[in-house]
Amino acid sequence: LLLGRLLKFLGDIEEFYDCVGGIIGYQIMALELLSVSKSKDSKHRHSKDKFVDFHVPTGLNLLEDTEYASQAALWGIEGLPELGEIYPIGGAGDRLGLMDSDTGESLPAALLPYCGRSLLEGLMRDLQAREFLHFKIFGKQCITPVAVMTSSVKNNHEHIVAICERLEWFGRGRENFRLFEQPLVPVVNAEDGKWLISESLLPVGKPGGHGAIWKLACDRGVFEWLYRHGRKGATVRQVSNVVAATDLTLMALAGIGLRHNKKLGFASCERRPGATEGVNVLIEKQNLDGLWEYGITCIEYTEFEKYGISEPTATNGSLQASYPANTNILYVDLQAAQEVGSRKNASCLPGIVLNLKKAVSYVDHLGFECSAAGGRLECTMQNIADNFMNTYSYRCSKGIESELDTFIVYNERKKVTSSAKRKLKSEDRSLHQTPEGSLLDIMRNAHDLLSSCSIEVPEVKDNNEYLHSGLPFIIFLHPALGPFWDIVKQKFIGGSISKGSELQIEVAEFLWQDVESWMGALLF
Repeated sequence: LLLGRLLKFLGDIEEFYDCVGGIIGYQIMALELLSVSKSKDSKHRHSKDKFVDFHVPTGLNLLEDTEYASQAALWGIEGLPELGEIYPIGGAGDRLGLMDSDTGESLPAALLPYCGRSLLEGLMRDLQAREFLHFKIFGKQCITPVAVMTSSVKNNHEHIVAICERLEWFGRGRENFRLFEQPLVPVVNAEDGKWLISESLLPVGKPGGHGAIWKLACDRGVFEWLYRHGRKGATVRQVSNVVAATDLTLMALAGIGLRHNKKLGFASCERRPGATEGVNVLIEKQNLDGLWEYGITCIEYTEFEKYGISEPTATNGSLQASYPANTNILYVDLQAAQEVGSRKNASCLPGIVLNLKKAVSYVDHLGFECSAAGGRLECTMQNIADNFMNTYSYRCSKGIESELDTFIVYNERKKVTSSAKRKLKSEDRSLHQTPEGSLLDIMRNAHDLLSSCSIEVPEVKDNNEYLHSGLPFIIFLHPALGPFWDIVKQKFIGGSISKGSELQIEVAEFLWQDVESWMGALLF
């Protein structure tokens, strides 16, 4: 049995990394990156380029150009029959510490109970809301095909299948889902590059990053499946980001991508200094042939030092704070992504890094709990953008972004990203990336939305006010009430909501008019 598991583990690595030489190629790349990380001069410049520079990318600001933002979002809703949905949810989610209360089994992040349902169910509600709006406007029922990349860590794949079956595939039909499992990759010791070995004499394995999704989708026929459903592009979001579909953000992104035949788009916002998140940049470089290349891409936070980007302090200002946050909310053209994923070299695994910043906990072959500095090769799905550079024979002036195959849209942060990635601990002094912190952002969005409807709503103060206290109110509105805020505003007019009260609306059609303050709960 153990031998069979070991052979499967090795076989999966050999197959997936065939583009770089299988297991041997994986190990060579890991050792090369480990060597670079240990060198004194770890800053990196592209040796194949004469010149490389980064700029803050310009793009549509959904808050400022509201007319064009609404038009772009309408393009997105109109183009829904051409869009698929892609969810990379194979990550381990170790920082959440989610466990089955009955069995003690560790559970993946997608199963986190959140606002009365799992995170995965929340994604499906958001999607169904967009489909309902398409039906209301165009009179046609649209069922979006959903591709889900899972993994075997924490029995992720089995749990995702189980929840889909228990909820009868969300009423969408099994044929509208495609689940494909990401292989685990060996974790190497940060000292010598040797594989860490677990209690069962198997290598310690972790998912190899969400960038595996493009090659794996090619290997598993996912692109062909999406084509058979008549799809041209897809929206991509992560399960832990609970606000990604708020208001116009996602559909404006998709609308621009479809309308202007773009290859890749990013939804972005201001970056929180010191956060464990990357940045989006406009890269400008001149290659050895003298040609100039431009494109919008991402630099992960683990790579800031390599590229000479320092974290801000109170004294040095903020070099990268001016760069917007990478949120992993993407629009992707399917043919463009398939072309990259089907390549027979390392470029089909974008943004490969060896992340050694976190200690790896495991049980060794003697049964002892261990923690070691280590990491594994990880690739990042958003760095597929590096393959979509536009080339010119001359250096371009400012404003080149509109001509590029890549693009970016901006919105305020709480409408773009707020994640439930880590468990809140008693000693924590920040709610950032916790379920509690993201719930506060949902309440802030509810406050802003209803306040714009002339409804008096208590203010949501800074997160520090709520470290050890409850919410000022609870307001949950079904996304099908909109999902665009301009539509929700037609259904709420005047009135007030008291501090400490609760409002939950689980219907798509609703009219609130001058309902005055009350204490208690109002549920529909």
